[in-house]
Amino acid sequence: MFTAHRSPERPDLLAQVERMKEIALRHAGDSERGRTLAPPVVDALRSSGLLKMCAPREVGGAEIDPLTHVEIAEAAARIDTSTGWSLSINAYSAACAGAYLPDAGVERVFRDGFPVVAGALSPMGTARRVPGGYVIRGRWAFGSAIRHAAWVISVAVLAPEDGQPPAAVPGVIAFLIEREHVRIEDTWDTAGMRGTGSDHYRVDDAFVAEELTFPFPNAPAQRGGLVFSLPTLPSVMPAHVGFALGVAQRALDELLPMASRRVNLWTSASVADSPAFQMDLGRAAVKLAAARDHAFSVIGSAWDRFNAGEPLSNEDNSAIRLAGAYATDVAAEVTTFAYRAAGAGVLYASCPLQQYFRDIYGATQHIAVSDDAYQAFGRLRLGHDVSHPLFAPRPRSANRDGES
Repeated sequence: MFTAHRSPERPDLLAQVERMKEIALRHAGDSERGRTLAPPVVDALRSSGLLKMCAPREVGGAEIDPLTHVEIAEAAARIDTSTGWSLSINAYSAACAGAYLPDAGVERVFRDGFPVVAGALSPMGTARRVPGGYVIRGRWAFGSAIRHAAWVISVAVLAPEDGQPPAAVPGVIAFLIEREHVRIEDTWDTAGMRGTGSDHYRVDDAFVAEELTFPFPNAPAQRGGLVFSLPTLPSVMPAHVGFALGVAQRALDELLPMASRRVNLWTSASVADSPAFQMDLGRAAVKLAAARDHAFSVIGSAWDRFNAGEPLSNEDNSAIRLAGAYATDVAAEVTTFAYRAAGAGVLYASCPLQQYFRDIYGATQHIAVSDDAYQAFGRLRLGHDVSHPLFAPRPRSANRDGES
């Protein structure tokens, strides 16, 4: 059993998600049709304070604990998938800027108030060192929530210095760049996750000052509490777990009234009165509850040990990654059951269940919850090394030594 240190802001933040419900539901179709989060929902996110939830207190954030992040992502996705996904991307991206940038970089990014930050943390570009910073070039995929962002965060591989051979293991940096220097490509015409605006984007030889960069993936935290000393993998996984759980819960929410209204033309009986349906519903509900309990146990117990001063082991990191993959797989299974049991009415675009079906399968394609999480955990249990840069512990920066 875990005790899991929880954020004091948790009740207020969950209440803010509930207050956004009407706006998010009203504009869910607009987000789908526009292929990015609808402006009224963006405005509601900004005014709610939810975009600050992950950031350090020094920049106005709540620096929520991992389990609170699961719960908020779950609650938001249960209302609207596009809102839930975009919220987590924007909140986590801003948190990275607030926690890991040097002081001069934070002053620039946060000088006009709390920023909306988006992007992709995959090393798809190159960074060439020049006096005072880097020249960045690259093209990134899956820039979720980028169209309403003021700043974009991305990751680039360091190019060899002039006259130097390529490094065996090249360095990697994360960088922040104002969106006006980024070219967004209209590529997000997809079957699932349509409302998240996850377009490709390019940076073409733009200068980025040193102060707007930090090492990736294990930069030391420059500000904020213990949560910013977590390795990268366990810091991003709560959003994926919560999103998947919220999708499946909403699918069951939508199914129940539809099953009561639907009549089987062969038997003239309500689908809801079918013993077979009732059994399948019970199985789906308990599978989802078990996946949720498993994720909370794995993440919560690891967070407890981390709070007690224990570094996360490869087994901790692998188990957290596996919990995310498993929660997503179970959510897809439960949502598929709901979709098939709902009948032909689910085909209409006006039925939210068809969106949740498409969106959970979109989420299954994310690298963070890919199937090889199972293989990696199996390899670990067999005694093989499964270390990875995303599992690497973060060193504490010199100016934070001695802090509790």
